[in-house]
Amino acid sequence: MLKTANRLAALLLALAAVASAPAVAADCPAERAVYGLETEDGPLELGFIPARSMATIASDLYLYLTTPQRTYWFTFSVSNGYSGMTLWPVSDPRSAAAEPDGPRQLLDLYAEGEDSAERQEVASSLRFYALDEDLTFWFVPPNAGEPAPHYVMMPEIGLTLWYNPKALTEDPTADRDPIPRGVFQQTKCLTEAPAPAFP
Repeated sequence: MLKTANRLAALLLALAAVASAPAVAADCPAERAVYGLETEDGPLELGFIPARSMATIASDLYLYLTTPQRTYWFTFSVSNGYSGMTLWPVSDPRSAAAEPDGPRQLLDLYAEGEDSAERQEVASSLRFYALDEDLTFWFVPPNAGEPAPHYVMMPEIGLTLWYNPKALTEDPTADRDPIPRGVFQQTKCLTEAPAPAFP
């Protein structure tokens, strides 16, 4: 309980720090927004890539996370009831292999069975939070053409990148990819949206 409270306090301090910095573009469409987080091992980059049709029913955008080691790809899922957003790891949706049926669902390859302990452990680390300039939390992920969130967080993804990085990538050589907890802040707004990914 104390660890959870300490994590929350650290995130709130980080949010207070970034909230005092000016936003790059208040009206930047989500598919053109790029976010950054500086770390001791190098910069992290996060952004959204539009799908040609729909990445999932929750959003027509893919999310990418680039670390000093590699790029990870995700789709969005939204729970019912007291909703929350979860990321689901997929293969590179821009690859020609994704053209016929879309990218591969990496958790299906990593752990069999939706209720398996391994799958649930990874899924619990993939919560996604988007926030407005006034730190209001979003209940649904962004879609193409909609304003981008000012800040985004994935505070527990580092657990999986530390202990089970192969769950989030097709790279068979994937090893521990340490990233800190932190708040990604929009650093630029692209003049054009990236080329759409499959399907």
